Amino acid sequence: MDRARKLVREMKQANGLVDIITYNTLMKGYCQGGNLKSARELLVEMKEAGHPPNDVTYNCLVNAAVSHGNGNFREAWETIELMEASGVAADHYTISIMMKALKRVKNPRDVARALELLDRSAIDICSDEILLNSVLETCIRHREMRRIEGVLASYQGSSLKPQVHTYGSLIKACSTLKRVDKCWAFWREMEEHRGIQPNDIVLGCMLDALVCNGCVDDAVEVFSKWKKHLKPNTVIYSTLIKGFANTHQADRAMAAWKEMRATGIQMNTVVYNAVIDAQARIGAINEVSELVQAMEPDGCMPDVITYSTIVKGYCVKGDLDKAFEVFRGMRKNNMAGDSIIYNTVLDGCTRHGRFDLADGLLADMERFKVIPSNFTLGILVKMYGRRRQLDKAFEVVDSFPRRFGFSANAQVSTCLMCACLNNGSTERAFQVFDDLKRSSKGADTKAYSALISGCIRHNQLHKARQLVEEAYGLSGGKPCPGAAQETEPVEQLLKAYSQRGLMEQQGVPLLESLRIAKVPINGRVFGSTFGGRSSGGGGGQRNGGRPWRGSNY
Repeated sequence: MDRARKLVREMKQANGLVDIITYNTLMKGYCQGGNLKSARELLVEMKEAGHPPNDVTYNCLVNAAVSHGNGNFREAWETIELMEASGVAADHYTISIMMKALKRVKNPRDVARALELLDRSAIDICSDEILLNSVLETCIRHREMRRIEGVLASYQGSSLKPQVHTYGSLIKACSTLKRVDKCWAFWREMEEHRGIQPNDIVLGCMLDALVCNGCVDDAVEVFSKWKKHLKPNTVIYSTLIKGFANTHQADRAMAAWKEMRATGIQMNTVVYNAVIDAQARIGAINEVSELVQAMEPDGCMPDVITYSTIVKGYCVKGDLDKAFEVFRGMRKNNMAGDSIIYNTVLDGCTRHGRFDLADGLLADMERFKVIPSNFTLGILVKMYGRRRQLDKAFEVVDSFPRRFGFSANAQVSTCLMCACLNNGSTERAFQVFDDLKRSSKGADTKAYSALISGCIRHNQLHKARQLVEEAYGLSGGKPCPGAAQETEPVEQLLKAYSQRGLMEQQGVPLLESLRIAKVPINGRVFGSTFGGRSSGGGGGQRNGGRPWRGSNY
């Protein structure tokens, strides 16, 4: 860079033929070397020489600020402010740089500022495929549901013909919204309408979307079709095994593991942990032992998650003594340093009513300075709710985030709301719900469903009706993201109306309002309304727990 700088000085002295391209080339060199001080000085020199910095100049500086070390976001925002003050608008490169940088950011303020910059720029997200992927990835990571809906709507109105990897991002976004129907729409657009073959990453995105939304058999069918054309990898198998674990199909998880070994696919600890988890969830300790013994010959070593899952297996089986034996062994070998294993044992104690052991674990966490997480907080709220200690539940939700430097998430708030409902305190449940609605992310479908169900149990049908109307956007506001795919609250309310003889008076008008609002109403809702179960609707598992077609499990 010293030679380059000297050359530029000589050019200026010789004939003055130094233009913006020359300066930007020099700027790029400083930025690539992480020399932000010299880059800033060059910025001043450019202005003094009558070559005001342009978008390329500023984007180079912004990228350097967020790329070196852990990312200097303060420097990046100062550069963007200077850029805008100089009359240079942020472009799609600026936005893409900031969106990619948010991968390393947990500060919600930086996320909010980046999204505000996107709004301020008024850039068409779909004008640039890199930008579209960056924005979707950011919104998915930070659970910006309404913004995801907006981005997808923009895509639908655009003429963009995306490449294969972008379909993966679109499918992930729809999965985040629990819109399996839209996942399928993008998959068919790619495969059938445009004749594009998915790669292993996009196939993995589709399988994960189906698994995470309870459509495990659909995932198996897609896998069975494409494994003839794409070589399956450990990520794809792990996704399917996770689906089997979530649906308590431990035998199918074991069969998948055996198929992997038979076909020579490289095993790793992640796969083993997924299969062990499938067995642990049903308390199949013998199978857990078989898997752990097979790890070393396959070149895999048990880690903290492995042992935590073993503990979970004993907890599910109700053998807390054995669970504590493994836990104590982990602590002795310095493998119980974070909250993961404590959460597992705490959850087991709570499920089996061993509150004395849970209190001892909490004391140990304090003594060994184990930092709790949101998951820990959710378990404690459930525990204090079951112990009829509602004030204690509120106390930990208030104190733990302040003491340990994190924010209670929506899942914790929903747990607290459920604890209130289970203790007969609907008024406090509504207070928690109102706080959740005012939060940056707002209330999700799980929160609405839990509160509607609680109101029905406490015979507060009028409040349940108001919540249904609010969730589905029937009262004039925006519907809750994903509400259209969550029919259970409507089913519960209609069933309550039917049991109380209020179907004609309340149930039918509600269905009419849903129809007018164009809320998709499947056969299950009509079955609840008219006293039977329709064979229509669904979209989840089709084959029950049967082995999949064309495979060994």
